[in-house]
Amino acid sequence: MIDKGFLHGSLLLFLGVLIGLSVSSLSCGPVPMEGLIFVDGLMSGGSGTNDSIYIYNYNLTLYNSGDKDIYIDAIEPVLSSDPRIVSTQQSLVSEVNRYVSAGSIISIEGNIEIDSENLTKEELMDIDPIKCINMTSIETIHCFDSLPE
Repeated sequence: MIDKGFLHGSLLLFLGVLIGLSVSSLSCGPVPMEGLIFVDGLMSGGSGTNDSIYIYNYNLTLYNSGDKDIYIDAIEPVLSSDPRIVSTQQSLVSEVNRYVSAGSIISIEGNIEIDSENLTKEELMDIDPIKCINMTSIETIHCFDSLPE
């Protein structure tokens, strides 16, 4: 006769494996994104007005991949936490206040100041000043001229 504890343990193990396999088969690959997505970024550098300030110039391109226009209030690059960055987060906000049509692009540009005192050129090139990009938008939830009946 088979021990009940062994039978219950084997049954639980079998169910666990079965559930694990079914969950992994339900996962899917990459999902295409719709809406405003980052497509290109160009950063270049040059010395500033002061010998100890290095200026990163950036140009960021975002694409509206959705089928609806998107209203954008503002776009801002979010700075990394590198202590050598002199620019403030507030100085990088680009006021847009317009719609970006479906299938079109929008570009923002600006500059970031880096304290370059006692840094080599290689150390300057290793700084990644932009961590991500924030976008503020107003999305229309409901149009009042087409109320549901």
